[in-house]
Amino acid sequence: MQYKPYGADGPQISRLGFGVMRLPLAASGEYADVDFQASTCVLRAAFAAGCNFVDSHHGYHGGHSEVAIGKALRGWRGQRVYVQTKTPWYREEPVEYFERLLDEALEKLGVDSIDYLLHHAMTMTHWQTRGKAFIKFTDRALARGLIRHRGFSSHETPANVRAFIDTGEFAVMLVSYNWMNPQMRDVIAYAADKGMGVTVMNPVGGGALAASTRQILDLLPTADSAAEVSLRYVLATPGVTCALSGMGTLEQVAENASIAGLAEPLTAAEQTAMQSRLRAIEREAAQFCTACGYCMPCEHGVDIPGNLKLLNQVRFFGLRDWAARQYRRLRERGDADRSAAACRRCGACEPKCPNNVAIIELLAETRALLERDDATG
Repeated sequence: MQYKPYGADGPQISRLGFGVMRLPLAASGEYADVDFQASTCVLRAAFAAGCNFVDSHHGYHGGHSEVAIGKALRGWRGQRVYVQTKTPWYREEPVEYFERLLDEALEKLGVDSIDYLLHHAMTMTHWQTRGKAFIKFTDRALARGLIRHRGFSSHETPANVRAFIDTGEFAVMLVSYNWMNPQMRDVIAYAADKGMGVTVMNPVGGGALAASTRQILDLLPTADSAAEVSLRYVLATPGVTCALSGMGTLEQVAENASIAGLAEPLTAAEQTAMQSRLRAIEREAAQFCTACGYCMPCEHGVDIPGNLKLLNQVRFFGLRDWAARQYRRLRERGDADRSAAACRRCGACEPKCPNNVAIIELLAETRALLERDDATG
């Protein structure tokens, strides 16, 4: 296992972190019904493989994620394991609510102090309206020794994440990043230059990029699996301290720990070749749709760029199953059907497209492809 300092003044943590939100489940299969015995086995296998960092949230697995970590830590005699968890400061609750959550987290985890407490899913609005209250709350927790560091997780724009970094209030941050969605690449390097620790969620796209299709394996011919392609890409990114993986089996632990043990995740030649392949795919995909949004809004409710993006992910990466699941989400949106099925072939979108994309034809192709997959499961 390789290790890096988590920020300028932070401890050495493993390049692979355990994202504790996809634990083994009991027979019922309900998300909140954790199989604690199996979870302890998987967590301790990760600890034994050198993983010394876990990331959770008070609500993961219906609040049982922190319980599972506590059970795995209890009686563990190996190296020190660092715990990062999150608080839902986006909820407009009184400070007593968050004090109770912190007390509950300490009890569940079985620790006297939480290493890293993050403002979960922070947005610019949250920061502007509740940021000072969060800083005041965590200042008190730091002074009392209940937490050791504070940070934030965010799905905001790169510009807004950079603004959060520039406040100078945070030791660490957690952002979503992978080879398919690399928008945070420069911001990650910026945070590291400012002395912050950076953990990455969704390095394998929440499992979406784990399908070992020919197209994905071609991105990195030396890799044995799509998961390896994704993890090596993230770990080779300048500024990344640790990539989080939600591991539910001993096999996943073994594979990921082996990848995180590489002293050089990607050689310079591999990085150059992979970036070149991705740029070539991006250029080819742009011939079909650049997601500029000029075609929107659609008077019939179709998310045109969203649908065509799914088509591209099938065409260029072979991600049929994942794209079909995302298509179902577009169909099942609570307010309206946003999928290609809602297209009425009115033709209003095509004159707006600066790239002269045959939108109606491609939406029909998307529907035919992904509704067939939807129907067959």
